[in-house]
Amino acid sequence: MRIAVTGVTGTVGRAFAERAAMAGHSLVLLGRSAPEDLPATSDWVDFDLSTSNPLSKGALSEVDCAVHLAAKIDTNPANDADASALWGMNVLGTGRLIDELAGAGVPRFVMASSANIYDPSVEIADESTPIRPQTRTLYLSSKSAQEAYARELCRKHDIACAVLRISSIIDTGNDLVGKFLDMTLKGETITLANPEYGADFVSLDDVSQGLLLAAENSLADDFNLSSGERHTLEDIAHIIAKVCAVPVRINESGPNGLLDKGFPAIDCSKLSAQGYNPTALCDVIADMKAAFARNKPQSQRVAS
Repeated sequence: MRIAVTGVTGTVGRAFAERAAMAGHSLVLLGRSAPEDLPATSDWVDFDLSTSNPLSKGALSEVDCAVHLAAKIDTNPANDADASALWGMNVLGTGRLIDELAGAGVPRFVMASSANIYDPSVEIADESTPIRPQTRTLYLSSKSAQEAYARELCRKHDIACAVLRISSIIDTGNDLVGKFLDMTLKGETITLANPEYGADFVSLDDVSQGLLLAAENSLADDFNLSSGERHTLEDIAHIIAKVCAVPVRINESGPNGLLDKGFPAIDCSKLSAQGYNPTALCDVIADMKAAFARNKPQSQRVAS
């Protein structure tokens, strides 16, 4: 299959492109600046979602599916210009991409959205849970609007549209779980200002698995892409300590008053029915620990 991919310079985009290439698919990578190490079976095409410049003629020739992973992530825009750029990239840029796909006759579209758009007061959210973000509202509202706009444009152009609502991604090399793991391996104490903050933490590998499944199986609908379980920061600290076989080192010294409790568990049974199989958090952390050991100099390694 030939797959067009946006956002390949980002963490999720790179992981997806590598997985798709390993699965034998050829790729058309769309973006503003080509990475140095493109997969061997890929072609690079200049495309900027924030402008109205069209794609070069034939750029999407013989593409079977587009996987849209590019997005502007700005949870707290500092001014009106930043807020406008957020909306322009996530909503209007998605519209421009779909118009290009329609012009090239691309029949399928898979888009990454956020599972954090759901009402956080529910215990577990499925695809029918009300969309009601209460924190990071401008960013999450842009993702909700992006979904609605994409569905309508795809309907107009007769493009099959799958929206994958992704929960909080870990094992990215720059996430809170990785930071806690590094601190634990160094024997440092984890300070939790808000220990009850929680979310559904899903591994980067599971995210790329779910996205590729949607592309390969020609899925069309809304699907949650998650672990199916919610863990608090305190839970994570305990799991990490257990995986590392060390005492728990937590200092809970947060402020008094109302605190952000985070997000609910995200039910992924609908995607699981299509073959998606999420990894348990303890196993993800064990894999992260093994990767830490492989990547550190011998003198700094902690015995497994």
